[in-house]
Amino acid sequence: MEVQFIDGQLMTVLRFRHSNVGNYTLNLIHGGVVGALLEHAAIMHLLIETEIAVVPKIINLSIDFLRPVRGADAFARGTVIRQGRLVANVRAEVWQDDPAKPLAAAHAHFLLK
Repeated sequence: MEVQFIDGQLMTVLRFRHSNVGNYTLNLIHGGVVGALLEHAAIMHLLIETEIAVVPKIINLSIDFLRPVRGADAFARGTVIRQGRLVANVRAEVWQDDPAKPLAAAHAHFLLK
């Protein structure tokens, strides 16, 4: 995974690798890889936006698989929904061709201290 600023926004990019394919017949990325991408995007966005010094601990992660993720590069971004003193809520989305058509989405809670 790579973290880049694309058009002024922080993006987490998953470059295609055959080892990430879960369904070789349809050439689809494994759901666990998509989940890891969502979690990584949420953590990276939280670290950059809140400027905390310690990697936050995940409390829970809920993933919605909306569409199949094809065997190609995938992009993810996070949004901090709410940040308190101890807990932050972050939403993350994955897409390939169009950011307006997410393939998977996650809502995560992180412990900040």
